[in-house]
Amino acid sequence: MHHEQTNEEIKNEIKQIIARITRIDISEMKDHVLIREELGIDSLLAMEILATCENHLGIQIDETLFAGVQDIGQFFSLLLNLYHEKKMTSE
Repeated sequence: MHHEQTNEEIKNEIKQIIARITRIDISEMKDHVLIREELGIDSLLAMEILATCENHLGIQIDETLFAGVQDIGQFFSLLLNLYHEKKMTSE
């Protein structure tokens, strides 16, 4: 029986991925924190984060969708939506 991951578990895994790549403390990753301006994540780091999240969650992230993402909360929403869409189509 495959464990059904909760949104909270997925968010924690995403935070760990971001922390590993950027060395930013997980406690700083509040939903309202701006990814580029406050966390200082540039396009190279963003690409690495996106690729790692894609592999981890088994999803494809459209870079144009990510371009519209301003803060951590929006990033979580984007990933969770893609993850749940993928699950629904693969069942």
